[in-house]
Amino acid sequence: MPGTKPADPFLSTAWLAAGRSLERPPAGVRDTVTLRLELTDPPPGAPPAVDVAVDLAAGRLGVAAAAGEPPGLRITLPHAAARALLLGSPQERAGVFERGDVRAEGNFSLLFFIDAALRRDGSGHVAALRAAAGLTGSRETGETAGVEEETEATGAVGAKEAAEAVERAREALPGTVREIEREVGTSTPGAQLHVSLDGVTLADAGLGEARPGVPMTHRSLPLWYCCAKPLLSAALGRLWEAGAYDPYLPVAHYLPEFGGEGKESITSMDLLTHTGPLPTGDDPLHGVVAGPDGERLRRALGVAVPPHSRRAPGVNYSQWWAWFVLARILPAADGREYRPYVEEEILGPCGMADTRVHLTPEDFAAFGDRLPLIHVSNPGSAPQPTHWWSTEAATTRCIPGVNTRGPLSDLGRFLTMLLRGGNAPGGRVMSPTTAAALTARHRTGLYDRYGNADWGMGFRLECRHLGEEFTSFGTHTSPRSYGHDGLWTAVAFADPDAGLTVAVHLNGKVEHERHRERIIRIADAVYDDLRLC
Repeated sequence: MPGTKPADPFLSTAWLAAGRSLERPPAGVRDTVTLRLELTDPPPGAPPAVDVAVDLAAGRLGVAAAAGEPPGLRITLPHAAARALLLGSPQERAGVFERGDVRAEGNFSLLFFIDAALRRDGSGHVAALRAAAGLTGSRETGETAGVEEETEATGAVGAKEAAEAVERAREALPGTVREIEREVGTSTPGAQLHVSLDGVTLADAGLGEARPGVPMTHRSLPLWYCCAKPLLSAALGRLWEAGAYDPYLPVAHYLPEFGGEGKESITSMDLLTHTGPLPTGDDPLHGVVAGPDGERLRRALGVAVPPHSRRAPGVNYSQWWAWFVLARILPAADGREYRPYVEEEILGPCGMADTRVHLTPEDFAAFGDRLPLIHVSNPGSAPQPTHWWSTEAATTRCIPGVNTRGPLSDLGRFLTMLLRGGNAPGGRVMSPTTAAALTARHRTGLYDRYGNADWGMGFRLECRHLGEEFTSFGTHTSPRSYGHDGLWTAVAFADPDAGLTVAVHLNGKVEHERHRERIIRIADAVYDDLRLC
């Protein structure tokens, strides 16, 4: 009929047939991962759900109507979002989780590696499936290239100043810089390093690239990922010290809307030690972690805890849900929202002037196209730049414990404040007792498959004494060391026995075992260089 809109070929019978004609990924091997897409609005003739197999090494894709038991990652989303996820640009793929109408369950971290495989398209399967869907043209949209130095907004750093910073680091920590240089250009395009001893900076340098064409310097603003979680711990610690908050009371005491649905007895301490009853794969913010504020708030506070999970002991690491909920306690107890509280009471006194709890729209307009991008390495391929946490929506939304950005020198200042018992250049942030309480052992006797064991109030603790597989930061760090990791990209820790702070960011994400090996090797090199072994 005249004026009738043609049917979308994506997921049509013909499109699925085109997918079946491609060489399928090998089944039952580690490099092949599978996700299920469940459509909320399947068009006529399209299956309501499809299973997508992705060969992370060779990039082969297999798409078929869903059958059998669901795989470990399931995403419920509209048809248009499914098309963007499989066939769109990296920016469009990241935007799927900024919409507000997507839900994901299971191993969400697989998406980083799936994203890299789809972008590289080593087999040409993505291009073939785009053509079958009637999509033409490049999937890439505006990569920055050829930038010689950073803008004023991020701290203008010329090539000479950046090179001098690297040379100072090399002179103080030659073995450490050598280990980082082994990774730059292989597992990661760039790196940033900060080391201080007894409050004196020994190394503060950036190497390699932040994103294509943009150098990584000591003034770049890498994404801290979960290394930012201790900022909220410190904020709650201050309120605890003031008598305005008790981590052992139910969260619902401060947030009545959090009560019900099996959450009545969940305490802040449960969430801070990642022992709450909600398994990691069931994080309610998986599909909207960077979505609209109202939808995130609705899902975070309204989630129901299954009866069988309500008091099951164990580690349930919360990437974002718990920290989103905990941040809501600040305005309930103090009147200030998370960002102004952290800026005024922690960043300001510590002198962390370049750290952004989250960017403003003005920040993004000024230097958003020069922020370091996370790159992801799949087996046998070079790191691929992705746009997770780098779009305007993600960088400008408050996502406590995830999307804070700043030079690692600022992270070092925060750790030094804790080493000094809460004392900072701009005034006391907390008492020595509070600093000690935050970094004490509040979770013991529990561990997970990633080598995490004892935990403080939002701090990972050194646990090498429990066995080599529980080494948290390095083979020479003292048992009193504390800090945090940033999902297979970063680590930051303080060692009170040595008076040492170390922060490393590698903007190339690799699988857990590979990342753990490189971080321990770099941390050990610091101790070797400083003869602290």
